[in-house]
Amino acid sequence: MLDWQALPDRVNADPEFRLAARSWSARLRLDVGDDSRRLRFEDGVLAEVEPCAADAPCELFVGASAADWEELLAPTPRPFYQDLFGAGLQHGVRLPEDPLEYAAYYPALRRLVQLLSAARHGEDA
Repeated sequence: MLDWQALPDRVNADPEFRLAARSWSARLRLDVGDDSRRLRFEDGVLAEVEPCAADAPCELFVGASAADWEELLAPTPRPFYQDLFGAGLQHGVRLPEDPLEYAAYYPALRRLVQLLSAARHGEDA
């Protein structure tokens, strides 16, 4: 579904992401259906992407079925798939229950989804 190996280069080359993620050091787990990946950020740089278990320790997670990820990453997402928060309220996207856990870096998460979508469709973000 996603080219995980190419993701660090794409993310780290994006000035909008780098601005939104500045000073962010955390482990983000993305659960794409049964495929879980842990993204390790160090001072806003995506340092590593690795396969992990669905319950792997992390500071933040975003999870959804493969079908929900397809909707999120569509070139023109359907209503309430244009944003992680809306998709969490109206569809099967899972985020931490307390928005304060992700509020500070929510713009970085939104940009990451845009970058994933562009990569999925072979486009520039």
